[in-house]
Amino acid sequence: MTAPKQPSAITPERSAASSAAPPLKRPASLPLRSMVAWGTGLVLLMAWGTVALLMDVSRRDAMNAQIRQNSNLALSLGEQTVRVMAAVDQATLRMRDAVQADDFEKADFTRFANETGLAPQILTQLSLVGPDGRFIGSNIDPTGEKTGHVDLSEREHVQVHLHPDASEAARLQQTPSGLFVGKPVVGKVSGKATIQLSRKIPAAGGGVAGVIVASVNPGYFEDVYRGVQLGQTGVVTLIGNDRTIRARVMGGQSVGMGSVVPRSPDNNAEERGPSGHYVRSSGIDGIERIYAYSRVGTYPLMVVVATSTNEALQEWRASRNIALITMALFSAALAGAALIFVRSVRQLESTNAALRISEAEARSASQAKSEFLAAVSHELRTPLTSIRGFAELMELRLDQPRYKEQAGLIRKAADHLNALLTEILDLAKVEAGAMPHLPTEQNVADIVQSTADFFAVTAANKNLDMQVQIAPDAPATLVCDGLRLKQVLNHLLSNAMKFTETGAVTIEVDATADAVRFHVVDTGPGIPAHLHETIFEKFRQGNDQVSYQHGGTGLGLALSRALAVLMGGTLTLSSSEGQGSRFTLTLPRSPGAEPQ
Repeated sequence: MTAPKQPSAITPERSAASSAAPPLKRPASLPLRSMVAWGTGLVLLMAWGTVALLMDVSRRDAMNAQIRQNSNLALSLGEQTVRVMAAVDQATLRMRDAVQADDFEKADFTRFANETGLAPQILTQLSLVGPDGRFIGSNIDPTGEKTGHVDLSEREHVQVHLHPDASEAARLQQTPSGLFVGKPVVGKVSGKATIQLSRKIPAAGGGVAGVIVASVNPGYFEDVYRGVQLGQTGVVTLIGNDRTIRARVMGGQSVGMGSVVPRSPDNNAEERGPSGHYVRSSGIDGIERIYAYSRVGTYPLMVVVATSTNEALQEWRASRNIALITMALFSAALAGAALIFVRSVRQLESTNAALRISEAEARSASQAKSEFLAAVSHELRTPLTSIRGFAELMELRLDQPRYKEQAGLIRKAADHLNALLTEILDLAKVEAGAMPHLPTEQNVADIVQSTADFFAVTAANKNLDMQVQIAPDAPATLVCDGLRLKQVLNHLLSNAMKFTETGAVTIEVDATADAVRFHVVDTGPGIPAHLHETIFEKFRQGNDQVSYQHGGTGLGLALSRALAVLMGGTLTLSSSEGQGSRFTLTLPRSPGAEPQ
């Protein structure tokens, strides 16, 4: 049932005020809380996205660096193998010519072997086999009496010459000059496991007059490969076109000699170029490796260098873990600061709302707040800049030190991320060819002086002498992109101010016949010669101490050099440790011309 109405005892004035004033509502701060929540979420999303992008880029860089290292090793080891093979090949050619000319004596076995400079450690035996497949003699048994002229006709490296049509190996393992590179076998004469290199001696009337066999010690190659540090699962392999392993070292141990690698698209010798690389999991141990190969000249061999992907990415994985932990802490700190900030604002709003006693004041405050939030939403273009601007506004208006500090944390985090994203996006635009380039006629002195004036206060605070020196031969105007020119000079001056503690920072301008040069010279600590190119790489600084003491992302110089190239110029460095630094930006006098 509804209670009967009682006569009202409220005065007309109070009644009017009460009827006009809406009840105080706690959720009035919901738009602000939503903005902070959405803004914080977007900042975290962008931060995590940036970290993921950087991690992906650094992972690709680590993989590419390992591919380059493996490729260089394969090429170097391949060249060393070529030298050995060429010396042995030459010995077989000379011996063949001597036998054909009927100018061969027993002592020539030793003479030809010794002339290679490889006997007896590498070239263990140089021998002659008759047309019937029987051993005639060698440098360790010139007369053949020790071995009783053993029958070698069933050996593959002899049979391919006596019956070439009966073996597929003759096609795969023979050079254009007729040298056959056989599989590792235990020699019947030497008693050692050797790689057999053989060459046919053509008879005068056709047919075969004999076979020359050179036995090469695969242990030599394994000793060389063992000296290459590739980790516990790194592998160096000397393999033939027939996929048979001639020598192989893994983790410093000799393994797999004579075994045949299963056929796959990656190891099809007939489809491979002179060199290359690929990544796949081993069919033997299941380990994913980065393979790089190089052919051994014109010989039917190739050197394959492989390192495990796990070991190649070990340093990257450590950096990734540090980045993830750092981002997790940053996310927790930002979320905590945002939560505390929202709670603080809500408490302040509740306190202020309780003090509002009139309808006009409550409505005015509500209207002002709505207009303020609408203005902020309209004027700020992105969630990142929205959070930054609002945090700065709160930092200025709040009286409590704790709240000011929390608002400052949000602003600083947004500033840092905004600067990082700006550099990354600028660099990405340059590399993608999407950076605007608008060359117009610019006053050289005005650009240089205005840039120097921007850093005058910083120089004065550090007691540095800031100078501008323009040579008489420098042109008064230059057709270039003034915005990009100032951007490069700003980066260079910022670095000079950051690293120079005493002395001077100078901007010099001079000219050559076809170019204008801008020099930024400082009296700072200087840069060692071996780091001159490193500091221009993305995300690279001189060393860890520089990053720790001065901060930075390592993108400034990379972006500056990219902008210099965009303008048709160059950015170079001249410096030595303890002698200061000179960065030189060279731009062509005429757009499109190459500066000399």
